[in-house]
Amino acid sequence: MTLGHMRFVSVRAHAATAAPAGVTPGTTLAKMSTKSRSEPWQLAVMGDLHLAPEQMHLFHAARSHLLAAMSEEGKPVPGARVAQLGDLGHGKHASGSQRCFKFAKDFLDGFGVPYAMITGNHDLEGDEYETDEANLSAWKEVFDQPHYWSADLGSARLLGLSTVRYRSNENSHHEVYISHDQVQWLEGQLAEHPHTPFIVLTHAPPMGCGLKVIQEVHIKNRCAWLNHSQDPKRFLDIVSRHKNIKLWFSGHFHLSHNYPDSISTVGSTAFVQVGVIGECNRDGLRQSRLLRGTPSGYELFTVDHDTGATRLDLAADWADTAPPVPVTPADELLCDPSAGWLCSQMDCKVGDNIQGLVTWYPVGSETILALHDGGLLIEYDMATAAPIGLVTRVPEDCRLQPVTAQGSPCAREDGADVAEIRVLEADGSLREALPRNSAGAFYRVYQPNKWKLKRAQKQAQAQSLVAV
Repeated sequence: MTLGHMRFVSVRAHAATAAPAGVTPGTTLAKMSTKSRSEPWQLAVMGDLHLAPEQMHLFHAARSHLLAAMSEEGKPVPGARVAQLGDLGHGKHASGSQRCFKFAKDFLDGFGVPYAMITGNHDLEGDEYETDEANLSAWKEVFDQPHYWSADLGSARLLGLSTVRYRSNENSHHEVYISHDQVQWLEGQLAEHPHTPFIVLTHAPPMGCGLKVIQEVHIKNRCAWLNHSQDPKRFLDIVSRHKNIKLWFSGHFHLSHNYPDSISTVGSTAFVQVGVIGECNRDGLRQSRLLRGTPSGYELFTVDHDTGATRLDLAADWADTAPPVPVTPADELLCDPSAGWLCSQMDCKVGDNIQGLVTWYPVGSETILALHDGGLLIEYDMATAAPIGLVTRVPEDCRLQPVTAQGSPCAREDGADVAEIRVLEADGSLREALPRNSAGAFYRVYQPNKWKLKRAQKQAQAQSLVAV
């Protein structure tokens, strides 16, 4: 069903063939789609907001920058649209609460153009809600939209997928989890429209996409990738089977657009990191994305929120089958290996130390360990070349010794006989022994679900008071 040129599926849709529900007049999404396939359009994509009252001068200026970039003769062009990738509120100001949602809605309404949103991990941490379902329901009520949806922008289709877990996550409460019904719906949309270019929005990126990631934060806590702890490879598998996914935007890391891997490509799909507007940036840069589309292709820009200037980063035709090539000026690119970020160096030889950045240790056919400059021992998935977890931090004067189950030196070149990694002091004494975990890998769970722990502590306190 189509209303206001908008197509979306309701949260009740389960099967790939389920009929989409109509949007009632007046909803946020009712005007998100453009009027025709031939109409040019512009989409401002904002990453994590983390709105704070004391920082609103930054957000109001950024809104002016984005509107100016989408305007002609002082007015937004008819095809001007806005998308926001989740994490609306600031931790100091009740993020995830109804008050937070209403505050964010006031800011987004101020654009004066159609907009659509998805949820991020911090959008489901409202203290006033006992369940993820109640928190998500409050979000949908305030913004008057479903948590996953599609809109037609000219000849392209824009899809938004949302995280639905926080309290119920298996491990880190900050893992971004896309539910099975959303994945089914995504597959159905792609199958039904094989010749339509798709643009996907998620809060975190898929594992294996190649975007820059923060090893000691999101990898350590195993909340970097979509569904990080439960079948994270399914999303890249979808990309490999559907060549019409042309762009995939994500935020989550609070990183700027100025790294060599702020845009990465897998096949003909470009994965795009989106920065932040406020003070929560990690590298001093405040940026958003601007996507301009026509029936034949697109141009992707960075909008700088210190100056309001735009910079072309990528351009391609929708019909291109070759990987799109970023055109970000080389003199604006950053590299900070000392911060523990590894820039796509899986093509090195095992055991080599590449420019002092990483030494590889084979541990079988599924994963491989990398000792980074700075002492982080990170485990990587071999199939996707993606980091999946932190093993430990190795002091500078220590060394690693992989051993078999019998404690003897490993003999196999592929490391399949490695049962334990030992961290040895300079004098050869044992500092730490790291056996394989229950999944057969070496990473450790450093961030259990803190919401569950906090709730268990409250229950224990309540029981102790009753006992007294």
